[in-house]
Amino acid sequence: MKKLLPRSSLLLAVIALPTQVKDKWELETYSRIPVNDVSFAPEGIRIKVRKSASPLMYPLAPQPGKISSFKISGTFQGLPEFADVRRQGEKGADDYALRLGLIVPGSRQLSGWQKLLAPAWVKNLYQKMPQGMGLDAVHFFNITQNPAQVNSVRVHPASELIREEFIAHVSQPGPFQYEYKLKEPASAVALWLAVDGDDTQSNYDVVISSLELRSEP
Repeated sequence: MKKLLPRSSLLLAVIALPTQVKDKWELETYSRIPVNDVSFAPEGIRIKVRKSASPLMYPLAPQPGKISSFKISGTFQGLPEFADVRRQGEKGADDYALRLGLIVPGSRQLSGWQKLLAPAWVKNLYQKMPQGMGLDAVHFFNITQNPAQVNSVRVHPASELIREEFIAHVSQPGPFQYEYKLKEPASAVALWLAVDGDDTQSNYDVVISSLELRSEP
């Protein structure tokens, strides 16, 4: 007899993002910060950090879907280097080997003055919103080297647009796989991958071999 899946399982869809070819991936830049060297190969997305940082973004759909979980795997070939890892996330030490972010639409719009004064990365976020939509926030899920941060959340001190949840701890380079179920499904119009080394002047590589999102209609 054929076993029927629960109705909730039938409604879930798996979105496998490309990691071997560039496809729709977009490499953004921050002002006055060196850009990561990003390449695509059979092993996956290779992000070379050389005292650098830059967002890597992927649009998910013309209309936002609800992301309920994600799974990401790859290899840390080095990590950010801290004089005191307990300061990770503070000013001057705000580097993480992996941040996976969901760009969540909302009602927040930039005013006339804000459009003139906002950093380029903020303006670029708004340009990615579907017509008529504003921005709510970027929800990041961070892999931290500071075990005290795990299971904590914060609004980033540099911008109220950025909310961070610390989901796992890494202590040394090597292969990784993280699978995480969101506490509440989140609408998202794009994915943001961040790998940083500008604050700590670190040099290391990260390879993303696979990346899957689970989406609800």
